[in-house]
Amino acid sequence: MKYSYFPYFLVLCLCFSISRSFALGEPKPSVLESAGIAAMGQGDYEEAESIFRQLIELRPDSFVGHYNLASALSMQGDGKGAVDALSVSITLGFSDIRQIKRDPDLTTLRTMPFFDELVANWQALLQVRRQNDLDSIKGLIRKKIELRTDEELKFELVSAHDQIATDQAQDELVLLAGWANRVLFSGVDSLEDQPWIMVALPDRAGFAKWAIKVFGPGVRGNISSVGGAYEHQKRRLVAQDLGATLRHEFVHVLHWRDMNRIGQVHAPWIQEGLASLVEDYDLKDGQVVPVASWRTNIIKRTNDRHRLVSIEELANTPMNAFTAKRPLAKYAHARTIMLYLLDQRKLGAFYRTYTRQYRTDPSGISALETVLGKELEEIEQDFETWIDQLEMVPETGSDLNATLGIEIENGTGDGVVVRGLPGNARSRTKLRIGSVITAIDGKPTRDLFELIRILGQYQPGQTVTIHHRRGTVHKISKVKLLQR
Repeated sequence: MKYSYFPYFLVLCLCFSISRSFALGEPKPSVLESAGIAAMGQGDYEEAESIFRQLIELRPDSFVGHYNLASALSMQGDGKGAVDALSVSITLGFSDIRQIKRDPDLTTLRTMPFFDELVANWQALLQVRRQNDLDSIKGLIRKKIELRTDEELKFELVSAHDQIATDQAQDELVLLAGWANRVLFSGVDSLEDQPWIMVALPDRAGFAKWAIKVFGPGVRGNISSVGGAYEHQKRRLVAQDLGATLRHEFVHVLHWRDMNRIGQVHAPWIQEGLASLVEDYDLKDGQVVPVASWRTNIIKRTNDRHRLVSIEELANTPMNAFTAKRPLAKYAHARTIMLYLLDQRKLGAFYRTYTRQYRTDPSGISALETVLGKELEEIEQDFETWIDQLEMVPETGSDLNATLGIEIENGTGDGVVVRGLPGNARSRTKLRIGSVITAIDGKPTRDLFELIRILGQYQPGQTVTIHHRRGTVHKISKVKLLQR
């Protein structure tokens, strides 16, 4: 597997694209990259070397070109040159020792003393990388930093949120890792040689700074439409909120760790479907239970209009097309299929079957047919029937039977903000203008979608416990719900 210059960004966003222009006559890195990989595949290693050197000139600070150059040199028998190139790659951030061990293009390099020394010192290198990455990511937070370290899951959490919100975020990541390890990724807890992950929850200024650096200046006017991303090459997760984005991207972290473990890169619909699955969930006996959401509403409406694309088409959609045209529909479709498999108690079996059959069918269609015991056409029919039986989830206040009787809007990532308290709402709810509602009956309400979905589970007259804060002061109130 060769590396790409363009990080495999796994982004939870609305729908926007950014183009980057290059000087007239300057080759695009993506074109050179494809040509270099093609040359390697054809056995023209001298040509590949030349191309990868051009890539390094365009992106000297990326480890990707140096790693690929090491592969080209190794295949030419230039062990010293390969060692030098790989050393630079590691210095710039490459941190996948399993890739070095199994890459057939590095066979010559692995016969040299350098390789044995590298393996022996790998843990020390990871600790250096960990500290460097941590120092770098702290720069996204200009004021008070809340720092959490999880030794077991090997992640550093750097947060601009207060102590309680940061603790809650860490607890939720641990909860999600437990779910993923139990249901999907058997290798989540096999992390000895895996690098540390940096999880950043910056303030708005820090997030904007990061987004502009990653996506380019074209994102400047669209910051609010980008929820966050997991940059796998940098092992860095940045999220603007503590809700759906953080959950989505953290499952990408866990999934990529498992893909690294087994040497696979899974189909986009599987990556995004699994990550989207935990955006909305309930807790049952302390366990994560993914539920229908606004994304399943999209699929119900699409299916009602007979415009749902086939599973086969979705499964064969490459990542650039997955995120470029109608991405909301594709994310929703992928998530709904995963929810269907979970409802059939086949999700774990599907993932395990898929990883076994990956080399013969990376699309995942064969795995679907195997675990469900049906041909794809029959699966499509059963899936659409199942969609029809799903209930629509409330998406706006007008969809609710019961309300808090206040005016709210999205906040800065940890909850919804109170903007109006009509009538006696202030005394009835103990809320104030500017209060941030972070949970209802212990269920996080990080954004409007989440709060409305949760309120949809109640009826007028029921009493709920509201968790809220003003500044860094957290309080709890009992509130009787009103008829809309």
